[in-house]
Amino acid sequence: MAAAFEERDDLDRLLEHGPFDVALRAAIVARGLSLDRIQHRLSRQGVQISLATLSYWQSGQRRPERPTSLRALGHLEEVLEVPRHSLRDLLGPPTPRGRRGDGMPGLADLWPSRSDVAGLLGDVPTVPDTALRRLTLHDRVLVGPDGRERAVRCTQVMRAECGGPDRALLVCDWDGGEAGDQPIVTGLRNCRLGKVVTSTVTSLFAAELLFERPLRKGETVLIEFEVQNPRREFPRSAVSEAYFRRFRRSVREYLLEVCFDPAAVPQRCQQFIAPPGDGIAETVHGLKLGMSNTVLVVGRDCGPGHFGIRWYFGD
Repeated sequence: MAAAFEERDDLDRLLEHGPFDVALRAAIVARGLSLDRIQHRLSRQGVQISLATLSYWQSGQRRPERPTSLRALGHLEEVLEVPRHSLRDLLGPPTPRGRRGDGMPGLADLWPSRSDVAGLLGDVPTVPDTALRRLTLHDRVLVGPDGRERAVRCTQVMRAECGGPDRALLVCDWDGGEAGDQPIVTGLRNCRLGKVVTSTVTSLFAAELLFERPLRKGETVLIEFEVQNPRREFPRSAVSEAYFRRFRRSVREYLLEVCFDPAAVPQRCQQFIAPPGDGIAETVHGLKLGMSNTVLVVGRDCGPGHFGIRWYFGD
């Protein structure tokens, strides 16, 4: 009983002080309804709203601003049994049309052809991550003897652009994997693993990397971790042929190296850069393999968009 009272006190405080997305998530948890059930109850009131939109609102990727969205928010307050206008009053001034803060695309916008991204990201908070500026990022990709991506070792240096961010968000897609595959996150330094969610549709997953403490504005943090592929055997048709990052905003320096096992040395490699979205024309440059079967590229002020290396085992 005491826990229930504490939960209600927490919700009351959030409804008074916000932020909006955290208060909305707390209200949903307190009501005990899934997004599917909330959508169904809203539809019974004549309000049509997508699951993706509800996910965006509670994850902080979007907020209700249009008149139709604000009307839907009023009905949502009824469904969640919170005081009228309690969520709406947390919105503050509207964002100027055509802008997202500093112009960043939403996380889900980086995967426009993936219908499961919005639902996946709706289960983890994304707002703390948007308050971080990636200064340097180093990925070291290990390709096994079967030509398959085995692991990625990552080092990131980030700066807090406001006070309070206490975690970074890792979103990963193991190409050729199966739905429900969950990579193994190990070798954590200056952070620990928080909530991990895995898509039931594809091999996409997201994880929170929790800092030792909340950062002050202007403070920097360095974290390291390794993501290991959960699968050990792969058909040749499923071997990796590219590794790339999807950047929401410019990164001062990105170092990417791909290390190939001597039994799986590609015939040629290319660096490629593309703006956000799928199926967009790329800028491509040829790369030469080093003596240690490694290719290395450095990108400066790269993003938003895609930056990576592609390799070919055949002609």
